[in-house]
Amino acid sequence: MSARRIARELAVIVLPQLPKDKGKLEKLEFDYLIARSVQMLADHAKQCLADANSILIRSRESMTEIEVDHPDNKYEIENMKAVPLTTEQMRAQLVHLETAMQLISEALDIPEMTLASNLVTTQVECPHCHRTSQSMLRRPHAEETRHFLIRLVEEYCDHRQEIDEFLTKLKTKWRFERMVSIDRDILRLALAEAFYMKDIPINVAISEAVELGHRFADERAAKFINGILSEVAGFARQFRATGVVPDPLKETDSEVTGETRVH
Repeated sequence: MSARRIARELAVIVLPQLPKDKGKLEKLEFDYLIARSVQMLADHAKQCLADANSILIRSRESMTEIEVDHPDNKYEIENMKAVPLTTEQMRAQLVHLETAMQLISEALDIPEMTLASNLVTTQVECPHCHRTSQSMLRRPHAEETRHFLIRLVEEYCDHRQEIDEFLTKLKTKWRFERMVSIDRDILRLALAEAFYMKDIPINVAISEAVELGHRFADERAAKFINGILSEVAGFARQFRATGVVPDPLKETDSEVTGETRVH
């Protein structure tokens, strides 16, 4: 996982904890917020692993019940034989295993967030005596993660009013203020990056936000976020060209957005 992707994920977690007042924001201890966010992610990873373990235990118990209940093992409880499974039974077990693997995969991704910490423990083996010693190494891209996180959050905070006003005017079936908070924050950060961070390609900013939607939201919400952001690309190009935040409610040139939008 890249340093910038880690920073984006941390930004989604950090954003709800930030004060609205710019003066308070400047005094905020970002390292403390990052540490809290990493701890939340670590706890989530542990919960994912615990849930995966529970699913595997239930699956094993289910398989045992199938063997016990099979006629071939009716009188052979102490020496049960393997029994054939129906396709339906096999499919049910595969669903359990797939769910467990998804939870394990998510848990394995999360420790990457510790890149927010500058030091990592590593084992070093002596080539002569083969003794192993422990060393602390500085992660080369930890500072990049922190720098990009702070920059992204500050860009949103600096332009909070313009970004939120733009989002409230987008034509969607959900009013902005009624969206789930994490969906709003993903959209806010996407606009901050697509509009104001001009060294980041617009398509990269949007595709990364879509990935955040898949990671933090359910499938329905992720599709909704994707739909909104596909419209945002044209507005972002217009803003970068003119420096003026476009009004989604007004007619927009089709050459800029790819379609004609009329109030």
